[in-house]
Order: sequence, then structure tokens, then C-alpha cells
Amino acid sequence: MAETKVGTFVVYCSPAGTTGHVAKVIGQTLAAAGDQVTSLDLGRDRGRAGEVLRQIADAAGNVCLYIGSPVYSSHALPPVMEFIARLPRRDLGYAVPFVTWGKATSGLALYEMGKSLNAQGFPVIAAAKVVAVHSLMWQVENPVGQGHPDAADDAMVRKLVGDVRGKMRGERPLTPLSDMALAYQSPAAHEEMMKLNLKVARTILPRRLVSEKQCSQCGVCVDECPGGAITLNPYPVFDDDCCILCFNCMRLCPLEAISADLTPIYDRIEMRGRQAAEQPLSQLFLDGD
Repeated sequence: MAETKVGTFVVYCSPAGTTGHVAKVIGQTLAAAGDQVTSLDLGRDRGRAGEVLRQIADAAGNVCLYIGSPVYSSHALPPVMEFIARLPRRDLGYAVPFVTWGKATSGLALYEMGKSLNAQGFPVIAAAKVVAVHSLMWQVENPVGQGHPDAADDAMVRKLVGDVRGKMRGERPLTPLSDMALAYQSPAAHEEMMKLNLKVARTILPRRLVSEKQCSQCGVCVDECPGGAITLNPYPVFDDDCCILCFNCMRLCPLEAISADLTPIYDRIEMRGRQAAEQPLSQLFLDGD
């Protein structure tokens, strides 16, 4: 029997690197199995999004899209949701959403990504949430989620890929997940998380300050901004409408010319994690519901 032809794509946004780590494990696992994979980092290579969307539209046979986002303010990042909204209508397209979260809450990101993918005609056949070190705690000695993703998380991701490959090649039943299969938060928590977004987060997180004395106008902040929210004029200027509050500009500035006092939010992160007490921390969603 001829092997089913599958076009495989791994698309993600990863300001702090943990979603990119999961995407790399996915890509390496697929490559080790002999699959050809097209990868796209929406933060670092936004200009290729149209090209990859055309490749998805033109691919022969089945298409499997792995698409990943970190969880910010309980939701997936706008660049990821925007990519999903632009997916072409086609037959034989399937999706595998995955998220990384900083052990405070994995929020509604998987649910919202899955619902949007299903609506776009890309049925979700599996999904995963993977716990990770909290992206805003790089200055903390013992950050929430420290050490994750770890070897066990990577093994779980490889299991995900094995399951999906079997489904895409007809070796296992290809039963899509329903929207509600990924609605694992309690109704009360779901309602509260619906009230959160990046606009609300801007009222909680501190504003960044730019030291013109220290800034060399090197442009690293512009290059490393996954939202395309920074211009030099002649010093960094922030567009709040595009900013996703990743603080990459501060974290990666080689001269520490961008600053913000994040210490007041550390207790809030830890408290939110204790209140949610979400278990399991990392989880696969594999069976049709």
C-alpha cells in the first residue's frame, strides 16, 4: 500500500524561547522519521507568513499543521490567532495546536486555538499543553516553572508526534477533537479568563523606560520584538497596539538601556499559580470526543 502523502508545517511564536523549544522537538522528531517539514517562527520571520500560507493552500494530499503559542494573559498570542484566521480553505487539512505556559495558568489558549482551527476547516486531531519557566521571571533565582520544559516534557511531545503521524497515515483512527474537548477550565475560571487580555495586562504591568544615555540605537530591540512594535526615532518608541508585553526589548538589550520594575508582579504570578493549582502541568489531548 502506498504511503499517504502528508505536507507538514510547524508554525509558532516564541518570545522567550520555550514554545520554540517544543517546536524544535516536534521538527526533530518528524525529521528523524523521514518527514519533510516547513517551519515558521511568526516572531522572527513574520514576512514569510504569506509564503507559508500559500504552501499550505497548494500542498498536495493531506496537510498537518502544528501551531504553537505561549499563554499570555490566559490567551494565545495575536500573531498566532491572526495566522489561524488567514488559513486557506482546503480539503484534507488537519491541525495540532500546542501551548507553553508559565505554571500560573494555561488559560483558554488551547480552547480558543482549537475552536478557531475547527472553524477554519482544519479539524484538531490532537493538542498539547507544556509547562515552562515563566517568561517574565528571567531575573529571579528560582522562577516559577524552573527547569521546564524538561526531558519528560520532551518525551511527551515526541509521543504526540508519533500519535499524529499514525493518524495522518491511516494507521490509527483520525477522529477530530470537538471544541469542548479543550475547554478544561472550570466554568467559573473560564468566565474570569474571558475578561483578561493584553489591554488589561497593560494596566497591571509596569511601563518600560528608555535611557537615552545608555542606548546606542543598535536596533536589537527592533529585531527581537515579535510583535513588530518598536521603531527607532531615534530612540526606541513602543506601539502599544502591537506590543504583546513579552519584554524581549528589556531582556535582550545588550546595554540594559530599557528597564522596567517587574518585581511587584512576581508575587502575583506565584499566587495565581497556587490558586489555580492546575493539574496535570503538561498534558496531551489525543482521543476524539
